[in-house]
Amino acid sequence: MKFSDVIGQEELKSHLLEIVQQGNIPHAQLFLSNAGAGALPLALAFAQYLVCTNKQALDSCGTCSECVKSQKLIHPDIHYTYPIIPKKSGKPSLSTDYIVEWRKAILDNSYIDVETWLQLIDAENKQGNISADEARNIIRNLSLKSYESEYKIHIIWLAEALGKEGNILLKLLEEPPENTILILISENQDAILPTIISRCQILKVNMLSDDEIEVALIKKGITKSKAQQVAFLANGNLMHAYQISEKEIDDITYTLISWMKCTTSFDVNAILKWVDEQAKMGREKIKAFLEYTEHVFRETMLQQYQANYVPKLNDEELKIAKALRKYFHHYNQIHEVIKLLDQKYYEVERNVNAKVLLTSASLKMNQLLRNA
Repeated sequence: MKFSDVIGQEELKSHLLEIVQQGNIPHAQLFLSNAGAGALPLALAFAQYLVCTNKQALDSCGTCSECVKSQKLIHPDIHYTYPIIPKKSGKPSLSTDYIVEWRKAILDNSYIDVETWLQLIDAENKQGNISADEARNIIRNLSLKSYESEYKIHIIWLAEALGKEGNILLKLLEEPPENTILILISENQDAILPTIISRCQILKVNMLSDDEIEVALIKKGITKSKAQQVAFLANGNLMHAYQISEKEIDDITYTLISWMKCTTSFDVNAILKWVDEQAKMGREKIKAFLEYTEHVFRETMLQQYQANYVPKLNDEELKIAKALRKYFHHYNQIHEVIKLLDQKYYEVERNVNAKVLLTSASLKMNQLLRNA
C-alpha cells in the first residue's frame, strides 16, 4: 500500500516520510487510533516505504519488486500479528495459521475492524487474542537476518489483544536487533501494559473527517448525495461507512441524515438547497418528517441522560444518535431542538409556507449547534 492510498492523515504521512529520510526511525512505534481511522493502512504504507528500493520524495514507487511483494502482503521481511482464535487444540496458536484469510481480508479492505475480522475466521462468540506462543514467535522471527530488505518489520494489529503476554516482548521492544522496526496498532490504550507503552514512540491517528470519508466513498462509485449522508452516520469510521453504504435506508431516514449533515456543517448554501428539495414533500410528509425527527432526538436524549435506557431506534437511527453526541453536550440543547420541532409542526398545521418554515427551522438548528 502506498501513502497515496491512505485516506487523510496528511500530517502523519509527512512525519513518517521525514523520519525515514532523516534516518531517525524509532525501533518501536505505537499507532493509537479509533476504529476505521486508518492506522493499519498507514502502517502498511510506512512498511512499504521502508523496503522500497526506489523511494520517491512523497511515496514508495509502487513498482519495484519490494513494493509489489509488500502490496500483496508477501514480503519476506514484513511480518504481521493479529488477534486470532486457536485453530487446533493442543497446538501453538500463531497468526500465520490464518495468513491466507489475513491477506484476503486486508487486500479487500485494509480499514477492517476486529468484529469483521473475527467473523471472517469463524470465531463466532469467541474473543480473539494474541497468545504467548505468538509473542515468542515474534521474537524468533526478528532475531533472524532480513532476507531482502535493509529492515525487518513486524506490524502488530490491535496490540491490546496481547494482554499480559505483552511482558514477553519487553526486552525486544527495549533492545531490538539492528534495523528492526516494530509497529504496534491499538484502539484501546488502557488495555496495553504501561511497560509496553513506555518503550514505544506514540503516534495518534486522528478520526477521519466527514469530507474525507465522502471522497473515499465517491471513489468507490457511491453517488455524492449518498456519500454525504453515509459520511455523517459513519462518525469518522471508514469501515462503518463502507458497511452503511451497502444498506438500503428509508427515505425519511435519509432526509434526516441530509438535514443533520448540512446543519452540522454550518453551510448556508447546503441548507437552502436542502430546503428547496424538501419543500416539495407536501404538508403531510413534512409533518411526518418532523414527528420522526422529534422521535429520534427524544430517544437520543433519553439514551444519553437516563441510565440503562434502551432507545427505540434501529441501527441507522442509533448511528445518527451517536453522530449527534459531539454536537450536543447538555440536556438543554436537545430540549431546545424538541421545542423547535414542536413549534414547526404547529406551523405546518396552520399552513405556513413550507420553504419559510423549513428555512427557519434549519437556521435555528444551525444556531443551536453553533452554541454547542
